Amino acid sequence: MKKISIILLLSLLAYSDTLPISSEKKEILQLKREQIRQDMQSSQRSWISPLNLSLSINKSEDALHNNSETKNAKVEWSQDLFRSGGIYYTVEQAKASAEANLLGVDIEESTYLKQIYTLKAQIQRDQLKMEQEQLTLKNMDIDLFIIKAKYKVGTSDISELNQATINRDNARTNLIITKNALHNEIYELKKLVDNENIDAITLPEIPMISRDEYLNKNLELIQYKQKDVVVQAGWKNKRSAYLPKLTFNGSYGYVDYSGDTTSYNGDAYSYGAVLSMPLDINTKSSIESARLAYLQTKSSQSDRKLELEQEYDKRTSTIGDYKEKISVAQEMINMYSELYDFTKQQVDAGFKSQYDLESLGNSLKIQQLEEKIQNYNITIEKISLYFDTKHEGK
Repeated sequence: MKKISIILLLSLLAYSDTLPISSEKKEILQLKREQIRQDMQSSQRSWISPLNLSLSINKSEDALHNNSETKNAKVEWSQDLFRSGGIYYTVEQAKASAEANLLGVDIEESTYLKQIYTLKAQIQRDQLKMEQEQLTLKNMDIDLFIIKAKYKVGTSDISELNQATINRDNARTNLIITKNALHNEIYELKKLVDNENIDAITLPEIPMISRDEYLNKNLELIQYKQKDVVVQAGWKNKRSAYLPKLTFNGSYGYVDYSGDTTSYNGDAYSYGAVLSMPLDINTKSSIESARLAYLQTKSSQSDRKLELEQEYDKRTSTIGDYKEKISVAQEMINMYSELYDFTKQQVDAGFKSQYDLESLGNSLKIQQLEEKIQNYNITIEKISLYFDTKHEGK
């Protein structure tokens, strides 16, 4: 068993070292886990009473001027041997509470990973969007140049010129907005990782998990199950506190007494057992309160499961929308490829201008980039689902 624990610990450490989370955040997570384990050990042994050691020395003089001195050393112990199941529930509650808290740290770690990989995907996506919008801006410049030339020779009116100008300005604005979003994403990512060179972070291949896997391995729902055990054990523990318990009491000491008329020294000890049961007017309401707390946790778990079912369905529906956009982009790629080849022949023959060919070439690249952008959008949705769940090594 010890060998298995060591192997498991080494695998967890190896896994932790590969995470792209900053060393400071890794250390905080590790310290939290260690604190939880220490607290669990303390809570599991909380039913064991401590030994009380006392040392005393007393000197006195009475009204007749008789002097005396008493030296006393004593060890006392009062220990519950039986609590109508309360000892077992205390240990069970401590273990389940630690498991729930450790899952809380796992959720925190998964949140960091979700943020890191989402930001990485957004950065790569928005770099493509910037390239796409630069091409759009080039097309708007071409349109404006052509319409301006037509306006000067009287083959285009002012409204067309104004619209072309507005389109070009909108394209410039969109480029600035995307550039600003990209800078913000880079700054946010640098807060979460050690390496200033964020290009060194590799976006892993994220699988699409099934609905059943999402719900069965969801970290929040697994944590709720542990919380159920915690609250249920607390309820049973509360109930056992009002049932009979058996307590052992014992003490052992040494007494050294000396006075003007007499003196003695020697060992002193006592031991015994007490069977007790409290009679409290609040027993019923106190136990019922603990039971209701347990039922609330169960209801909260069911409610959260319904929310997560909707969350999964929403994200898969969004992924479906992105796939439709990819299909549209692929149709546009085929259309622009055909038009580009046709226009290139027309340009070579002198029937079309180079501006027409450049504009179509830009439009073709825009749709090719659109396909990649939508694939990144799908990846972002998959990242959110994947890191909501528990995986091997985590």
